[in-house]
Order: sequence, then C-alpha cells, then structure tokens
Amino acid sequence: MQALPRLVCAMTAVAILALAGCAESNAGSYPAPPSGLQTVIDPTDKVAFPPTTPSNDPFAPALEMMVTKSMLYAAAMKHGVNPYLVMGLAWHESGWNPSAISSAGAVGIMQVMPATAAVSGPALLHRRVNLYDPVDNIDTGTAILRSNLDHWGNDLAKALVAYYAGGGAVREWNSLTHDEQRYVWAVFHAALLFKEGKGPV
Repeated sequence: MQALPRLVCAMTAVAILALAGCAESNAGSYPAPPSGLQTVIDPTDKVAFPPTTPSNDPFAPALEMMVTKSMLYAAAMKHGVNPYLVMGLAWHESGWNPSAISSAGAVGIMQVMPATAAVSGPALLHRRVNLYDPVDNIDTGTAILRSNLDHWGNDLAKALVAYYAGGGAVREWNSLTHDEQRYVWAVFHAALLFKEGKGPV
C-alpha cells in the first residue's frame, strides 16, 4: 500500500521535471519568422523615405551618423532594398561603426568577411572592394543582402540567416538555432525602429 503513494510522488516529480525541461528548451524561442516589412523596392518609384541630409537642429545626431545614414540609404536605393532593412541590419551588426572588426574577422559597418568580399565584390559589383572604405563596405553588404533576397525569393528570414551564417545555414524556420532566430528578429526590430522614426539617427 505504501508503494502506491511513493510511485505517485515519483511520477509527479518526473512530470514536473519534464515540464520544466520543456519550458526551458522553448524559453526565448520565436514562434514564427517576422513579416510585414517590404524587403525589396523599385528604386525608380517615388517613395516617401525620410530625408538623409544633415540637419541644423542642435539636438540632431552627430554629422558622422547622418553621413552614414545617407550612405546606407544610397546603397539601399541602388540595390533596390528597403532602406530601413539596410539601416537595421547595419545597426545590429556594428552600431554603424566603420572601425568595427569582429572576433571572427568581419569588417566595418556591414560586418563583411574579407573572404566573402573577395568573391562578392567581383561577382556582385564587378570590381574589387576595400572593406575599410565605408562606401565600399556598405555597397558590398547591401549587394550581398540583395543577392540573398533574390536567391531565397525575398524570404527575409532566409536572407538574413544567409547573411549571418552563410547559405549553408539556411533551413526552415523551426529548424534554425535559437541564435539564428534571435538574429533575424533583432534585425527586423531594428528595421522597424528606423521605419517608425525611433531609430538612433
């Protein structure tokens, strides 16, 4: 008779641990890829994007940030990518720091790997690029993003995962790692902040 209460207690304990484990494995996971941001645009269309010229407002961001914003905007329009997406990607990657170099060796505002630039520069821009030049860095990163969007049918999640971890990492959403899902959502949220005028610049 005493074995039954012990068995019930043991089963209850196992069930609680199993539930805790499930909760822990799903903690922070993202239920679906983000949507609602137009990724590709027609640069010939007259779109109402915000001005990117320097401001005389004494409370405006530093001139360097406004210049970077202008370069990001120009590259986005050149490659037909939503400027907010390019701004958000660059902000998440480097905080728009042209001197940023990651522990893996990614360089500049768009955090492009030198080996990637050596291939993508000639393939996408038809020239060699200097990743330490902010204009080249932004042009290269934006061209890579556009190429990813084209390759994966404007699927934002797949294009961003390819940017973050390479084309070999692209899988369906539920098969992505938590880190890959987090990256996609972080870039998406940064893009929305710029779209809503709440970005840092």
